[in-house]
Amino acid sequence: MRVLLIGKGGREHALAWKLAGSPLLTQLYIWPGHAAMQDLGERLELPADASFATLVEVARDLAVDLVVSGPEAPLSEGLADVFRQAGIPVFGPVKAAAALEASKAFAKETMRRAGIPTAAYELAMDEGSCRELADRMLRSSGGVVLKASGLAAGKGVFVCRNAADVEEGLRHLYHTGMRDAARTVVVEQMLIGRECSYFTFIGAGGAAGLGFAVDFKRLEDDDRGPNTGGMGCYAPVTWLPADAEQQVVEQVVEPLLATLKADGIDYRGCLYVGLMWSPEKGPQVVEFNVRLGDPEAEVLAVLDDRDWLAVMAAKSGLRVPGDVYRAATAPLTQAQRAVAVVMASAAYPFGTETTGQVDLPMALFACLATRGQATQVFGAAVRAAPGNAVATGNGRVLVVATRGESYDAARKQAYAKVSELAKHWPAARWRTDIGKRVASEVD
Repeated sequence: MRVLLIGKGGREHALAWKLAGSPLLTQLYIWPGHAAMQDLGERLELPADASFATLVEVARDLAVDLVVSGPEAPLSEGLADVFRQAGIPVFGPVKAAAALEASKAFAKETMRRAGIPTAAYELAMDEGSCRELADRMLRSSGGVVLKASGLAAGKGVFVCRNAADVEEGLRHLYHTGMRDAARTVVVEQMLIGRECSYFTFIGAGGAAGLGFAVDFKRLEDDDRGPNTGGMGCYAPVTWLPADAEQQVVEQVVEPLLATLKADGIDYRGCLYVGLMWSPEKGPQVVEFNVRLGDPEAEVLAVLDDRDWLAVMAAKSGLRVPGDVYRAATAPLTQAQRAVAVVMASAAYPFGTETTGQVDLPMALFACLATRGQATQVFGAAVRAAPGNAVATGNGRVLVVATRGESYDAARKQAYAKVSELAKHWPAARWRTDIGKRVASEVD
């Protein structure tokens, strides 16, 4: 199978790593990719702003069997529509379905129609009405969440517990580069419980669950500081009830797919269900995303030994040997735990300063050579540097993902690697408490 992977971040590095390990793979092409992915496949020499039409032509010339889209932006712009019209299968939803992430207003309306449990909400079309709605909801319930309806790289959500929080959220939404994403803002009640996410691959033959993970959105330890794209993650989620997946499938996934189908929308790709879980109310949906999370993709990739390419191909309508598909969709049997820690630049999440950047030896990534080991470093905001090295960029730069026999063991391995990397890159910032609470509860 010849596969074209679209994307260039840590999630796509993890996907490339998984795809490269599949016995079904003949050739992996990557665009645009980054320097740390070079040992996993062939990076296409195309402009960073290449059109979908150009990508289709290249894919035809290379006899690509399947296109896998990592990020949400190309999907929201119609990448899957263009490739499918050209007769090339895509693992990723069409534009109409990608609106579940590209428009939080559309997602909330779809949930309402489908009867999916979620927070009560109202829509604000300008800063004044947003402030008014937020203040009213804050007074009535003691908490409010402001969400840019459009795509905001995971930074468009502001959890507000007082008036000062509301004003800070409004500043980011209406007075920064987030303005376009915040043309419509979802103002919703704050849900109570513990947050987690569920991931499933959807398409021909139904859904195949990957499982749950917990992402750490706040920048600093103890969930302080601004929201980010994610500073770390762990999986599996052992504090959930035994029937958690069944509950999510029955109360969320199936009603969602039925509602989309009634609207003539065929969903094929990964569905990310962000959840707030409480013992009293069970799962309530915080958000939908139409791709794997980041850093959830990295932690799930390290934890899960199953063949993701086999599932992606089958869900995209390609023929996969029955025994291969059954093995790829069988429940996970290993009892291991996995933890991922993000190392970001000092200015993250809102700054653009580039001080403290360094070159890191390519050997740190050595993906295929270290595949059987418990620790893997994935690159995100990196670029090529002289001397077989990569240079750190701005934003989330590295993700250290490990698995072990316990959360505590995985944490120790992850932070040992982080400490090693910090010797090369002293300006890095990271959280020190990823998986700490669950380790104390379980281990």
